[in-house]
Amino acid sequence: MILHVTDFHCNERWLRWLSHVSRQYSLICITGDLLDLNPYLPQDPQVDRVIPFLRSLRSPLAVVSGNHDCAAGEGPRLEHAQWLKEVREERVWIDEDSFKFGAFRFRCLPWQGQLPIAGPKEVWLHHAPPGGANTAIAKVGCDFGDFNLGEHLRAGLGPNLVLSGHVHDPVRKSDQVLGSWSLNPGVAEKAIVPNYFEIDLGQGRAVFRHGGGRVDLIRLWQPLKTMENSCQ
Repeated sequence: MILHVTDFHCNERWLRWLSHVSRQYSLICITGDLLDLNPYLPQDPQVDRVIPFLRSLRSPLAVVSGNHDCAAGEGPRLEHAQWLKEVREERVWIDEDSFKFGAFRFRCLPWQGQLPIAGPKEVWLHHAPPGGANTAIAKVGCDFGDFNLGEHLRAGLGPNLVLSGHVHDPVRKSDQVLGSWSLNPGVAEKAIVPNYFEIDLGQGRAVFRHGGGRVDLIRLWQPLKTMENSCQ
């Protein structure tokens, strides 16, 4: 089972929760904004608080940078989220990495990085959802998604699944763009635990769990064995 969380913004309560539950999952995916770019909250001390939590996780980890994780001119650690390299080790993947997990290939795409052409059975971690998708449109009506990613998916060049964050209050937590699914758990800022997805790629389903307790089931695709048998 995969755990997908996003946009912690240095919330230590959520970081402690993640450290506590990490061993329950076979893979943890964090889609950016672990830090909080706030002029009253210096970033370097935030990095020093976040890194020990990431190192404490008891499962394989894939993490990508968001806009709050990068700060040009604020020192080498924050330039292009270089601080993520301090947590990179075996079974920890960061910006620009790719790896196999079961039948799928995962790609960790950095904030404002280049978009590859997806192969079969791929999952991308990308901080901003695809522009035009309901996962990118905030409830106030503005689209805060990545325009290039949206066009990439509409051209049929995207993966089976894109895991994102960035938009805290999307009109929907899941959507499809052509053949690609987009998941964005959003943020429940006052909740004791964060919003999150639990994803079973083999069964083709995702369960969204709201920090306030609501649960929704999303059917992504048929179970892989069913799909394989139907092609024989």
